[in-house]
Amino acid sequence: MAHYNRDSKLSEAVMANPQIIPVINRLGISLGVGDGSIGSTCVQAHVDPDFFLSVINTFLDEDYFPANPRGTFTLSKTIDYLRKTSEFYLRVQLPNIDRHFSSLLSRSGEDNNLALLRGFFDDMRQQFSDCMRYDLEVLFPALVSGNVPEDFRLSLSGHAEMEAKLHDLLYFFVVHLRGDYDSNLCMAVVSAVFSLEKDYSQNNRIRNRILLPIMEEMIGK
Repeated sequence: MAHYNRDSKLSEAVMANPQIIPVINRLGISLGVGDGSIGSTCVQAHVDPDFFLSVINTFLDEDYFPANPRGTFTLSKTIDYLRKTSEFYLRVQLPNIDRHFSSLLSRSGEDNNLALLRGFFDDMRQQFSDCMRYDLEVLFPALVSGNVPEDFRLSLSGHAEMEAKLHDLLYFFVVHLRGDYDSNLCMAVVSAVFSLEKDYSQNNRIRNRILLPIMEEMIGK
Protein backbone atom coordinates (compact mmCIF):
# COMPACT_ATOMS: atom_id res chain seq x y z
CA MET A 1 0.00 0.00 0.00
CA ALA A 2 1.06 3.61 -0.51
CA HIS A 3 2.47 5.23 2.60
CA TYR A 4 1.70 8.71 3.85
CA ASN A 5 4.32 11.44 3.88
CA ARG A 6 4.64 15.05 5.05
CA ASP A 7 2.87 16.36 1.94
CA SER A 8 -0.16 14.06 2.31
CA LYS A 9 -3.32 15.77 3.50
CA LEU A 10 -4.21 14.58 6.97
CA SER A 11 -7.93 14.99 6.27
CA GLU A 12 -7.65 12.57 3.33
CA ALA A 13 -5.68 10.07 5.43
CA VAL A 14 -8.37 10.13 8.13
CA MET A 15 -11.24 9.87 5.65
CA ALA A 16 -9.59 6.88 3.98
CA ASN A 17 -8.67 5.24 7.31
CA PRO A 18 -11.05 6.34 10.09
CA GLN A 19 -9.49 3.73 12.39
CA ILE A 20 -6.54 6.10 12.87
CA ILE A 21 -8.71 8.70 14.64
CA PRO A 22 -7.83 7.44 18.15
CA VAL A 23 -4.21 7.09 17.01
CA ILE A 24 -3.85 10.72 15.94
CA ASN A 25 -5.64 11.73 19.15
CA ARG A 26 -3.00 9.87 21.18
CA LEU A 27 -0.33 11.60 19.12
CA GLY A 28 -1.71 15.00 20.08
CA ILE A 29 -3.97 15.92 17.15
CA SER A 30 -7.76 16.17 17.41
CA LEU A 31 -10.45 16.16 14.74
CA GLY A 32 -11.00 19.43 12.93
CA VAL A 33 -7.67 19.05 11.17
CA GLY A 34 -8.52 21.43 8.32
CA ASP A 35 -7.17 20.92 4.84
CA GLY A 36 -3.46 21.12 5.55
CA SER A 37 -0.71 18.60 4.99
CA ILE A 38 0.43 16.16 7.64
CA GLY A 39 3.69 18.07 7.92
CA SER A 40 2.09 21.47 8.48
CA THR A 41 -0.57 20.08 10.82
CA CYS A 42 2.07 18.38 12.97
CA VAL A 43 4.16 21.56 13.15
CA GLN A 44 1.13 23.59 14.25
CA ALA A 45 0.31 20.99 16.92
CA HIS A 46 3.97 20.76 18.08
CA VAL A 47 4.09 17.09 17.08
CA ASP A 48 7.17 15.46 15.53
CA PRO A 49 6.10 14.80 11.89
CA ASP A 50 8.53 11.89 11.43
CA PHE A 51 7.30 10.12 14.56
CA PHE A 52 3.67 10.81 13.59
CA LEU A 53 4.18 9.36 10.10
CA SER A 54 6.07 6.34 11.38
CA VAL A 55 3.29 5.51 13.83
CA ILE A 56 0.38 5.82 11.41
CA ASN A 57 2.22 4.02 8.59
CA THR A 58 3.23 1.20 10.96
CA PHE A 59 -0.35 1.14 12.26
CA LEU A 60 -1.87 0.86 8.78
CA ASP A 61 0.62 -1.46 7.06
CA GLU A 62 1.91 -4.56 8.82
CA ASP A 63 4.78 -4.77 6.31
CA TYR A 64 5.92 -1.18 6.90
CA PHE A 65 9.07 -0.49 8.86
CA PRO A 66 10.49 3.01 9.30
CA ALA A 67 13.76 3.68 7.52
CA ASN A 68 15.47 4.98 10.67
CA PRO A 69 13.63 3.41 13.61
CA ARG A 70 16.25 4.29 16.23
CA GLY A 71 16.30 7.91 15.10
CA THR A 72 12.52 8.23 14.89
CA PHE A 73 11.28 6.01 17.72
CA THR A 74 13.26 7.29 20.67
CA LEU A 75 12.58 5.58 23.97
CA SER A 76 10.79 8.58 25.44
CA LYS A 77 8.51 9.10 22.42
CA THR A 78 7.71 5.40 22.12
CA ILE A 79 6.87 5.05 25.81
CA ASP A 80 4.78 8.23 25.77
CA TYR A 81 2.74 6.93 22.84
CA LEU A 82 2.27 3.44 24.32
CA ARG A 83 1.38 4.95 27.70
CA LYS A 84 -1.36 7.07 26.13
CA THR A 85 -2.52 3.99 24.24
CA SER A 86 -2.78 1.89 27.41
CA GLU A 87 -4.67 4.68 29.18
CA PHE A 88 -7.04 4.97 26.20
CA TYR A 89 -7.82 1.25 26.39
CA LEU A 90 -8.52 1.46 30.12
CA ARG A 91 -10.48 4.72 30.14
CA VAL A 92 -12.34 4.54 26.82
CA GLN A 93 -12.42 1.31 24.87
CA LEU A 94 -12.93 -1.28 27.62
CA PRO A 95 -15.64 0.80 29.38
CA ASN A 96 -17.30 1.36 26.00
CA ILE A 97 -17.54 -2.39 25.39
CA ASP A 98 -18.78 -2.90 28.94
CA ARG A 99 -21.59 -0.34 28.52
CA HIS A 100 -22.74 -1.82 25.22
CA PHE A 101 -22.58 -5.34 26.66
CA SER A 102 -24.67 -4.36 29.71
CA SER A 103 -27.30 -2.77 27.47
CA LEU A 104 -27.33 -5.83 25.22
CA LEU A 105 -27.94 -8.16 28.15
CA SER A 106 -30.69 -5.99 29.61
CA ARG A 107 -32.61 -5.86 26.33
CA SER A 108 -32.21 -9.45 25.19
CA GLY A 109 -33.67 -12.81 26.10
CA GLU A 110 -31.92 -15.50 28.12
CA ASP A 111 -31.47 -18.48 25.79
CA ASN A 112 -28.71 -16.94 23.64
CA ASN A 113 -25.32 -17.67 25.32
CA LEU A 114 -24.85 -13.95 26.10
CA ALA A 115 -24.27 -14.66 29.80
CA LEU A 116 -21.41 -17.01 28.88
CA LEU A 117 -19.95 -14.45 26.48
CA ARG A 118 -20.22 -11.78 29.16
CA GLY A 119 -18.40 -14.01 31.63
CA PHE A 120 -15.59 -14.53 29.11
CA PHE A 121 -15.38 -10.77 28.51
CA ASP A 122 -15.27 -9.98 32.23
CA ASP A 123 -12.38 -12.41 32.80
CA MET A 124 -10.56 -11.13 29.74
CA ARG A 125 -11.10 -7.51 30.79
CA GLN A 126 -9.47 -8.14 34.17
CA GLN A 127 -6.45 -9.79 32.55
CA PHE A 128 -6.29 -7.06 29.94
CA SER A 129 -6.37 -4.37 32.64
CA ASP A 130 -3.62 -6.17 34.55
CA CYS A 131 -1.42 -6.12 31.42
CA MET A 132 -2.02 -2.41 30.91
CA ARG A 133 -1.35 -1.54 34.55
CA TYR A 134 1.87 -3.56 34.57
CA ASP A 135 3.11 -1.45 31.68
CA LEU A 136 1.92 1.83 33.22
CA GLU A 137 3.07 1.15 36.77
CA VAL A 138 6.12 -1.11 36.33
CA LEU A 139 7.54 -1.43 32.82
CA PHE A 140 7.38 2.15 31.54
CA PRO A 141 8.66 3.81 34.75
CA ALA A 142 11.53 1.29 34.88
CA LEU A 143 12.51 1.99 31.26
CA VAL A 144 12.41 5.74 31.83
CA SER A 145 14.82 5.17 34.74
CA GLY A 146 17.13 3.20 32.46
CA ASN A 147 16.21 -0.25 33.77
CA VAL A 148 14.56 -3.27 32.18
CA PRO A 149 12.44 -5.47 34.50
CA GLU A 150 13.55 -9.10 34.55
CA ASP A 151 10.02 -10.28 33.78
CA PHE A 152 9.44 -8.00 30.78
CA ARG A 153 9.07 -10.98 28.44
CA LEU A 154 6.09 -12.14 30.49
CA SER A 155 4.53 -8.78 29.69
CA LEU A 156 5.04 -9.36 25.98
CA SER A 157 3.52 -12.84 26.16
CA GLY A 158 0.60 -11.37 28.13
CA HIS A 159 -0.11 -8.91 25.35
CA ALA A 160 -0.02 -11.72 22.78
CA GLU A 161 -2.46 -13.73 24.90
CA MET A 162 -4.85 -10.77 25.19
CA GLU A 163 -4.77 -10.29 21.43
CA ALA A 164 -5.76 -13.93 21.00
CA LYS A 165 -8.58 -13.61 23.55
CA LEU A 166 -10.05 -10.59 21.77
CA HIS A 167 -10.11 -12.68 18.61
CA ASP A 168 -11.75 -15.54 20.54
CA LEU A 169 -14.46 -13.21 21.84
CA LEU A 170 -15.33 -12.14 18.32
CA TYR A 171 -15.32 -15.78 17.22
CA PHE A 172 -17.70 -16.73 20.02
CA PHE A 173 -20.15 -14.04 18.92
CA VAL A 174 -19.98 -15.23 15.31
CA VAL A 175 -20.33 -18.94 16.08
CA HIS A 176 -22.13 -19.37 19.40
CA LEU A 177 -24.71 -16.59 19.64
CA ARG A 178 -28.25 -17.98 19.74
CA GLY A 179 -31.89 -17.12 20.21
CA ASP A 180 -33.40 -13.77 21.13
CA TYR A 181 -31.13 -10.71 21.38
CA ASP A 182 -31.12 -7.05 20.35
CA SER A 183 -29.34 -7.06 16.98
CA ASN A 184 -28.48 -3.35 17.04
CA LEU A 185 -26.85 -3.55 20.47
CA CYS A 186 -25.13 -6.77 19.47
CA MET A 187 -23.63 -4.98 16.49
CA ALA A 188 -22.45 -2.19 18.82
CA VAL A 189 -20.65 -4.73 21.04
CA VAL A 190 -19.07 -6.59 18.12
CA SER A 191 -17.98 -3.35 16.44
CA ALA A 192 -16.41 -2.08 19.67
CA VAL A 193 -14.57 -5.38 20.24
CA PHE A 194 -13.38 -5.45 16.63
CA SER A 195 -12.12 -1.87 16.94
CA LEU A 196 -10.16 -2.73 20.08
CA GLU A 197 -8.77 -5.93 18.56
CA LYS A 198 -7.57 -4.07 15.46
CA ASP A 199 -6.05 -1.22 17.43
CA TYR A 200 -4.42 -3.57 19.94
CA SER A 201 -2.95 -5.83 17.27
CA GLN A 202 -1.43 -2.93 15.39
CA ASN A 203 0.02 -1.38 18.52
CA ASN A 204 1.47 -4.72 19.60
CA ARG A 205 3.37 -4.57 16.32
CA ILE A 206 4.89 -1.24 17.40
CA ARG A 207 5.67 -2.78 20.79
CA ASN A 208 7.38 -5.81 19.26
CA ARG A 209 9.17 -4.07 16.41
CA ILE A 210 10.25 -0.92 18.19
CA LEU A 211 10.13 -1.19 21.99
CA LEU A 212 11.44 -4.76 22.29
CA PRO A 213 14.67 -4.04 20.32
CA ILE A 214 15.22 -0.93 22.46
CA MET A 215 14.87 -3.01 25.63
CA GLU A 216 17.17 -5.72 24.30
CA GLU A 217 19.73 -3.06 23.44
CA MET A 218 19.47 -1.66 26.98
CA ILE A 219 20.07 -5.14 28.42
CA GLY A 220 23.11 -5.64 26.18
CA LYS A 221 24.82 -2.45 27.28
